[in-house]
Amino acid sequence: MSLKEITKEVHAAAEATKFMKSVFKKQMTNEVWRDYTYNKMLWYGAIECKARAEGLLDDLPGIERAYFLYQDFKDLLGTDDYPKFTPGAIEYHRYILDLEPGKVLAHLYTWHMGDLFGGQMIKKMLPPPHRNLEFKNVEGLKVALRAKLTDDLGDEAINSFNWAIKIMNEFDPRLPDVE
Repeated sequence: MSLKEITKEVHAAAEATKFMKSVFKKQMTNEVWRDYTYNKMLWYGAIECKARAEGLLDDLPGIERAYFLYQDFKDLLGTDDYPKFTPGAIEYHRYILDLEPGKVLAHLYTWHMGDLFGGQMIKKMLPPPHRNLEFKNVEGLKVALRAKLTDDLGDEAINSFNWAIKIMNEFDPRLPDVE
């Protein structure tokens, strides 16, 4: 069974959040997207730092997104009033930093593979900037990342999706009602 099959249920749950529904229905507010992008920098930085330290990025040139998230955030900011990190983003950041070696690969899979697939649709649904979703070698990165994955990462990949759901749900009070 592949990680895609192992995570199918929780992946569907993540896509069914109010947050993602507002993206797919093109009802995401610029302010919430900006604040989410700001928060996303926190855990992407942790995932990429830990993965780099473990040598997991050596053959994935161009997969790192944290800097591009920062560039997008700066363009989305518009004012000097920075958002705050959500409690879930802070907890998730700490969680990632404390992961045992090798487990960060499950989080790289969830987020970065998500950018390589779903992110390509999302950038059509939200106004730019989308530097963090622009890759030079989408297919090559997919193949190289898949080659690293093993089914024993399933529980941790499910965990990563659950963190995503928790963080997205923190934005619910600020989102319009969607059906």
